[in-house]
Amino acid sequence: MPLVPPYPVFIDSKVIGGFGRGSAELGIPTANIPPSDFLASGIPYGQTGIYFGLSKISGVYGTLSRQPAADGDATKPPENVITLTEKPLMPEDACVLPMVMSVGWNPFYGNTEPSAEIHVVHKFADQFYGADIKIAVLAYIRPESDFVSKEALIAEIMNDIRIAKEKLQEEDFKVVAENEFFQ
Repeated sequence: MPLVPPYPVFIDSKVIGGFGRGSAELGIPTANIPPSDFLASGIPYGQTGIYFGLSKISGVYGTLSRQPAADGDATKPPENVITLTEKPLMPEDACVLPMVMSVGWNPFYGNTEPSAEIHVVHKFADQFYGADIKIAVLAYIRPESDFVSKEALIAEIMNDIRIAKEKLQEEDFKVVAENEFFQ
């Protein structure tokens, strides 16, 4: 499957705090970026859904503290405060890695604000809030969906990860890891 315009789409951002559901509720940690960074990337506005590609985390990272949204609305992201440290990432965590990205409203949770959540397919030594993240979005997998249960949502995310890993073995996608964007 060749790359089809507008892909690859390159996004340079920072990891921000999100809802805290990826790791805690689903067992699938995510690195969130400001949705505005995704929307400014050139991918058509309104194309919510699941994408796959490559990512690279770099720089220093920090810890995150969360407070519920000021108005107590659980469908809005919590107030997140990141305290940066001078600790760099481990070398094995700071390379180009596969990713699956969800962009949109998360219908299962009924969000009232959009989010851009990246699951980097890798087991990191530590959390990396505040770190730099480079993303190469390579293709669209599917639209957003609602699910009848958390288990059904997790199963579909695992299927998205499987699809991404398979597609990233294709030569047209593999060469993007060598792009100067990631250097």
